[in-house]
Amino acid sequence: MQHTTKAQTRARVVLAAAIAAAALWIGMAFVPAILWAGVLAIGVEPLRVWLSTRLPRPTLVAALLTLAILLVVLIPLSIAISQALVEAQSVAAWISDARAHGVPLPDWVARLPWGREQVTAWWNLHLATPEAAAAEFGRLDQSLWRSHSQAFTHSLIRRVVVFAFTLVVLFFLLRDRDNIVRQLERGATRAFGDAGDRLGRQIFAAVRGAVDGMVLLGLAQGILMAILFAIGGVPHPILLGLFSGFASIIPFGLAVVLVLALLLLLAKGAVMAAILVGAIGYALNFVIDHFLRPSLIGGTTRLPFVWVLIGILGGVETIGLLGLFVGPAVMAALVLLWREWVAEGDIGGAEAGHTAELRP
Repeated sequence: MQHTTKAQTRARVVLAAAIAAAALWIGMAFVPAILWAGVLAIGVEPLRVWLSTRLPRPTLVAALLTLAILLVVLIPLSIAISQALVEAQSVAAWISDARAHGVPLPDWVARLPWGREQVTAWWNLHLATPEAAAAEFGRLDQSLWRSHSQAFTHSLIRRVVVFAFTLVVLFFLLRDRDNIVRQLERGATRAFGDAGDRLGRQIFAAVRGAVDGMVLLGLAQGILMAILFAIGGVPHPILLGLFSGFASIIPFGLAVVLVLALLLLLAKGAVMAAILVGAIGYALNFVIDHFLRPSLIGGTTRLPFVWVLIGILGGVETIGLLGLFVGPAVMAALVLLWREWVAEGDIGGAEAGHTAELRP
């Protein structure tokens, strides 16, 4: 048998690192899609196990789950786009009428508890007359809108491509799940020993907790906000509840939807309803974002509260929406490595002390 020399081993490591770096550089644009596919695969794992016991065909199970995720994304998105197009037509008609006749002072301004005079003065100066309204809306430069629309179209096409590639990768991850997990476990154990297996399980648990904390709580929060909007008399409560569910996944995202709901109530003159809806909505958002969600995410990995917040907020700040799931996983891995490092130090110190006691 031919033995491998140290020089050959170093050359093999250098070659492997160079090939890995080249592969990462070539596929950099699709790394988010691969990570998203991994997050989705972990999130639907309980459903995959349940289906596998009833449909012992991995390809069919993977196809059904991929199709289900596609529908979960497309159906709400289609509803939101159709409603947005209807509202856009109404807004365009309102702007055209405002340019021709001005915008009269709404009734709710007279019922404001404070700032009534300032709002009235600004409104009369900028919107009350046709000339003022035309000048105000004329500040929207058409070339600026064109540049924004081009950037939006480019971003939309890119996101559609990434989403399509995510579904393709997800299908193969679900179909070959057992083989992929077996190879990852073998590679982690070979590279890092028993710590590699524990680290992989910690990352898996953190992503699973993030999916539960974000998606399930987002769904519950969307339902609660839809009920609150309906009771408070907010227009389009179901649509705003749907937006609330998606926005609650993003830190402080629900605040934007709440502001929109409050503006709609104020436009109707329902000042007291706006105050109540705003107070209840923000209190609900505070409790879920600062207590329920971090405890649900950190409970699966024994991750401290502050590290959960750092993982969520820092992940979103660094890599966007994907950071909601990757951030807590990275922090969970870091905390696990630190705990094992400290534990090994304590064991080493204890053994050294015990050896010193046995010496004459």
